[in-house]
Amino acid sequence: MKFSPMKLSISLMTANKTLLHSVTLVCFIFIILFVVAPYQTTAINNKPNKENILIIRRLTNNYYEPVLGSDSITIPLRRVGRLFLIEAQIDDQIGNLIFDTGAMGLVLNKTYFRNHLVIDDHNSNGINGAISSVSNTTIDKVNISELKYKNVRADLTDLGHIENKRGVKILGLLGFSMIKGFEILIDVNHNQLKLFKIDKKGNRVNMSDFKFHADLMQPIETANNILFLKASIGGKKLNFCLDTGSETNVISSNSSNQVLNTINITRRSALQGSGSKNSEVLYGNMSNFILGNQSFTEMETIITNLDALSDAYGVKIDGVLGYNFLNKGIICINLGKKQLSICFAKSVKI
Repeated sequence: MKFSPMKLSISLMTANKTLLHSVTLVCFIFIILFVVAPYQTTAINNKPNKENILIIRRLTNNYYEPVLGSDSITIPLRRVGRLFLIEAQIDDQIGNLIFDTGAMGLVLNKTYFRNHLVIDDHNSNGINGAISSVSNTTIDKVNISELKYKNVRADLTDLGHIENKRGVKILGLLGFSMIKGFEILIDVNHNQLKLFKIDKKGNRVNMSDFKFHADLMQPIETANNILFLKASIGGKKLNFCLDTGSETNVISSNSSNQVLNTINITRRSALQGSGSKNSEVLYGNMSNFILGNQSFTEMETIITNLDALSDAYGVKIDGVLGYNFLNKGIICINLGKKQLSICFAKSVKI
């Protein structure tokens, strides 16, 4: 099994992809400027009304679905730089999970879970090659706001370098498989994650909940619990993964000149993955990114090799859409309908 945490020094594309059930490349880009935005979050010890608690059941292949409780919940996101943290309790530990749809499932910082029974132990690969040892374990309970999980399979790896850069307690990464049974609304401009119960066709169980008016709708695909969508640059159709753990967008350095020539290079910088190795990457602005019938201008991106990330996902990817894409508005993901929708923020220039 391959691992892939590879957070590029600006993003924390921390992917728990990896192990192909595991830490996927934390391709996630650690940016060097960190601004801690004000936030509010519900204390983990505040007990919600019983009817608001959402009980989550684990099915085969670590797929989760809501079985009891409220039809919708809102989870506060704490912003640290361009990363988003969610307060959580995992067994007896209380701390933060990085909200990372570029991760396949739950990835935990082994600093806090050393006493858990390890199922296996193996090396993982990232953008700079073999970077770290990864183990698998089972967690008795995970509480995230009103979400309650039991008997959760998780990957363990060293995430201490992330804590050191951020100055906050990082329990791990919250991957896409943990919430994909809901309709998901990601509103980074208001630091909120909204989850809505849906039926097998992707329709909300309670249609009176928050109304979402889409300006753009786009088909999506999934592979190994990672979300992919098609877009084009310079007339070339490309495959992107959507990664809330990435602090900027990424374009593969193996892209054609037709694609790379559309990017205005602004600077060079060091990139640090989830391991200790560094590599140099190019920063630039995308000015010819087209999703559906909509053109996006001046989105910051980095250019680097994504071969290791493609190997970890089991899918060739040409790029990653991170914070610079997410802040265009409210992003709605509905796997039941295999659809991604965007309600653009009024201040956004496209």
